Amino acid sequence: MMPDLEEIPRLRKALSLTQTALARLASVSQSTIVKIEKRQMNPSYDVVRRIMNSLQAELKKQEKKALVDKIQTRKVQYLEARLPLQTAVGEMQHWKFSQMPVMHNGHPVGSISDKVINNLILSGRDPKDLARIRVDEVMEPAFPQVDSKAPVELAASLLRHYNAVLVTTRGEVTGIVTKSDLMKLL
Repeated sequence: MMPDLEEIPRLRKALSLTQTALARLASVSQSTIVKIEKRQMNPSYDVVRRIMNSLQAELKKQEKKALVDKIQTRKVQYLEARLPLQTAVGEMQHWKFSQMPVMHNGHPVGSISDKVINNLILSGRDPKDLARIRVDEVMEPAFPQVDSKAPVELAASLLRHYNAVLVTTRGEVTGIVTKSDLMKLL
């Protein structure tokens, strides 16, 4: 039974394939795809089968690509930029996090990690002075941000260089991805 030819342009567009890309995948000419989509030709069963098989293969390939929103931790624990370092350390210990984003008025402005705090302690400064330092005085740059619909591969590549990646939806922070979140793919 011949598949519905109207499915070809619908599926192609849903998969974000150009006519040229689909033609390459199905081993047909680009003009064949154009003529089929414009209903200017009645293709053979073999041509339609190759096109549909290519579309189905691409669909499966794209389904396998996990998106950041599937692995993110949705509840983002963060520290306010103006908190004293002693309070920040208490929060990090409470949540058992080795790093946390730093926010001000709901926007990421930096990050803090146990490495930064340990380096301050080991610098020989008086612990009482350190306890009163504000987080924004010692924080590192903010974690990079990716859209929730970004592929996990993008977040994974950023995690090679950063401790975490913030996830945004329409410009608002909606989640966070750390290396431990990548294990959710298994």
